[in-house]
Amino acid sequence: MPQQLPKDLIGDILCLLPLKSLARFRAVCKEWNTIWEDKSFSNHYLSRMRPQFMVATKYQTCSIEINLDEEDHVLSSIVERDITLEYPCETHTSIGYCDGFVLFCMYKKGFAIWNPWVRQNKFIENQEFDFCGIGYDVTGYKIFGLMSFYDSSGEDNYKVAIYECKSEVWKFINDTGLEPRRLIMQDNIVSIKGNLYVIAIDRKTRESFLQSFDFSEDQFKTICANLPSMEGCFTGLLAVFRGDRVSLLMQSEEVDMKVEILVSKQRVDEHGEVLVWINFMTVSIPDFPSLQPHILYPRPTYFVDGEKRLFVCAFDETEHLCIYIVKGDVLSKIPIDSVLGDIFFTTYMSYIPSFNSIPCVSRESERFQ
Repeated sequence: MPQQLPKDLIGDILCLLPLKSLARFRAVCKEWNTIWEDKSFSNHYLSRMRPQFMVATKYQTCSIEINLDEEDHVLSSIVERDITLEYPCETHTSIGYCDGFVLFCMYKKGFAIWNPWVRQNKFIENQEFDFCGIGYDVTGYKIFGLMSFYDSSGEDNYKVAIYECKSEVWKFINDTGLEPRRLIMQDNIVSIKGNLYVIAIDRKTRESFLQSFDFSEDQFKTICANLPSMEGCFTGLLAVFRGDRVSLLMQSEEVDMKVEILVSKQRVDEHGEVLVWINFMTVSIPDFPSLQPHILYPRPTYFVDGEKRLFVCAFDETEHLCIYIVKGDVLSKIPIDSVLGDIFFTTYMSYIPSFNSIPCVSRESERFQ
């Protein structure tokens, strides 16, 4: 009888494979498929992965993997993979991410929830709300949508639509707990441990707040009043840090485009603790680009890793889409215009691929594969 390797050792070997190869080897035998479906294996595999950038245009969607020389900490190569989703609408307004699931919001059409690595997707029609986030509570995954309206006092306010993936049921919420006059920056929503986090700005005072949306209570909560500020800051971008904390990128217009990355000292949780911020890294490079949001382009997206490297995807001053990598005082710039179709329908985000099946697979999804 051939001698079999221990299951744990097989898992350790499979963890060394690229994601695309690993997906193919799932079909080798039942034992490997069982390892694939083991949550502890997928968590271990994904914890070793560097986030990627997803760039979506009117005609094409690409995953961009960044490979570095780990000894010299410099760029080795980037790998662009076409993962285009055939969805029933030519344009989309935003994309969101949670646990490997990608959300495409299609203006006045609805949304598609998708995992390109397991080739599953589903389209849900809704012509009223803008869908901009994925989260979950103990009952399962949920899709979050917003619609603005004027309340009885004449203030601009929001209604929320929640689509429950497991039951395929809609829930609509008028009283969201959001303070009056707060404008939600819905193009920069991040999902952490099930809840959504977003910057809100007071329309009159221009003060900034960090808001969460708790899916277990269907309410907004203020996590941090008066976000940290720096001299001449015009950019505030959120990202997930180490899976359970939030990071905030701020850029100063008045101090040579200096960038500060702050991270929350403690884990972001459902109890809404007041966050304590610590400085994770500062970037002072004269040639660093302006990350100020532009009316024609989406907000830049970024992530940082444990080596204190900063990765940013943004348009440069000549309207070319680029990836910037910063380590210490070294800046690398990689144009990725090859993925672009129409510049006015380009969106992007950072994400980590996963093996999870989408939470609402049905026969309908077969139409769009």
